[in-house]
Amino acid sequence: MDIKEKLLTKVKNLPTLPTVYSALSEAMQDPRASSDKIASIISNDQVSAFKILKVANSPFFGFRGKIDTITQAIMYLGFNEVRNIVFAISVIDFFSKDKTLLNFRPVDFWAHSIGVGIITRMIGRGVGEKNLENFFLSGILHDIGKLLFFNIIQSEYSEVLDLVESNRISIKEAEKKVLGIDHSDAGYLLADKWKLPVSLQKVISNHHIGRSNDTADLLVASVHLADIAARILELGYAGDNLVPEPNIRAWEVVKLPPGFFAASRSKIMEDYEQAVHMMLV
Repeated sequence: MDIKEKLLTKVKNLPTLPTVYSALSEAMQDPRASSDKIASIISNDQVSAFKILKVANSPFFGFRGKIDTITQAIMYLGFNEVRNIVFAISVIDFFSKDKTLLNFRPVDFWAHSIGVGIITRMIGRGVGEKNLENFFLSGILHDIGKLLFFNIIQSEYSEVLDLVESNRISIKEAEKKVLGIDHSDAGYLLADKWKLPVSLQKVISNHHIGRSNDTADLLVASVHLADIAARILELGYAGDNLVPEPNIRAWEVVKLPPGFFAASRSKIMEDYEQAVHMMLV
């Protein structure tokens, strides 16, 4: 059995989406679902409810101290954004954060992913995108395939991490050499298993190239640039210390104003520190 077959078998045996997220998604398919019903589902999971209120009141969303209840969070942020925050929290808790493999620690991986989520959303807001609900979640999930490798094929992934260190190559390149597939491929398998929205599947599959099937995609391009920016700012650890060159076409799609990252740096760092503390502690 090759690595991909082994991975497919183990992915099939993984649990389905976290219960609270599944219940939320099902309820939100009902056009008559009220804010109170959605709030009740979230409130039944005390950890999710507590973290939703912390995240909603963070400077990142701009409602510091204004949101006291889950119903208010839904009113201010919207159903989809609240569901996405619940999902992000659930996925982070789904995978163990206690293990370490060489110099790869899940807590540092999630810190990097949260940083990418923050910058992705900031890019979306900076270019005037009105529908930002998937931007934060896309950044958090973009590298989920690495954690899949880390959790279910640890022996083989140790070889990948060792190759990264000894040859100073990217983790994506090392994965291809050792496993025959990379974390984008593995992440897509999990996204398909969990039946995530197509927009998120495209991000997971294409964030390294910054385009989706050679077509312009603002969300994919934003995550591509945010990942590079997070590496430059050394937010968490993505599995290697290399900073890839951005795809010029991603710049063309996003059309950020001149000096965007320089002007946003202090805000990125403030929001990053808050979000890491809220979601990982």
